[in-house]
Amino acid sequence: MPTTHRFSIRAQLCYQVSRDGWLLLNMAAAKNASQRVIRESIRNSHGIPFREHIVPEGTTRFHGVAAPAGDLEIVYEAEVERDLDRATGPQDISETALIDLPPEVVRFLYPSRYCESDKLVRLAAKEFGMLAPGHERVAGICNWIHTHIDYEPGITDAHTSAVECLTLRAGVCRDFAHLGVAFCRAMGIPARYGSAYAYGLPQPDFHAFFEVWLGGRWWYYDATRMAPQYGFIWVGSGHDAADTSVATMSASVQFESLEIRVEKLSAGKVRYASGPVGF
Repeated sequence: MPTTHRFSIRAQLCYQVSRDGWLLLNMAAAKNASQRVIRESIRNSHGIPFREHIVPEGTTRFHGVAAPAGDLEIVYEAEVERDLDRATGPQDISETALIDLPPEVVRFLYPSRYCESDKLVRLAAKEFGMLAPGHERVAGICNWIHTHIDYEPGITDAHTSAVECLTLRAGVCRDFAHLGVAFCRAMGIPARYGSAYAYGLPQPDFHAFFEVWLGGRWWYYDATRMAPQYGFIWVGSGHDAADTSVATMSASVQFESLEIRVEKLSAGKVRYASGPVGF
């Protein structure tokens, strides 16, 4: 049975706006079967109302705001319950045949802007083709990335792709997630990029991981191994980081600073969760 953990989140973003502009933010905790938002607020220093946009799947939420010239501070606060299934895991769950994939999952087999899986088919087959399909293969991909890619802040930027990370043999969580997605898709496993708040992350920030479709559900994987997965508070997912950017903004808006705090409030009660959970 899943164990429930409760977390508090506070994220503060500061911008300088040279002239009237706009921002579209992806910083609100997702609402799904294994994660419940108990309370939340999002506000800005000008007191301007946000407009919420929800993607068709009904989980990832964006908040848009028009920003006048001057300093702009945005604060998001929330209390979130997160279910974690410790009793079972994907160790014995295999891959799903292509013909049995749900239509909404099939699209996560295709290459995308930052995950050029079509360029990694030969390498993926050589490195992971002998592993058992399913969790063993995905775990092998995570182990390979953790072993062969150095975690090195500053060596990549927002434009670095999975193939470029592979060439550099270094990157940050964003790059680790992109490479994991690309390798999985190259092996015919649907995979998507995810972003989260992460409890226990050494340097608090938005954290990237990836998910794979095994046995009829999505499972979390993180090749960086920098934070416990029970402490992931899911924010959004997509083909790659282009779908889950924390902030998309007009040219007149310049980022200045980010501060995130995630605290664990409680854990221990057991409850049933019908949707996908981490492990």
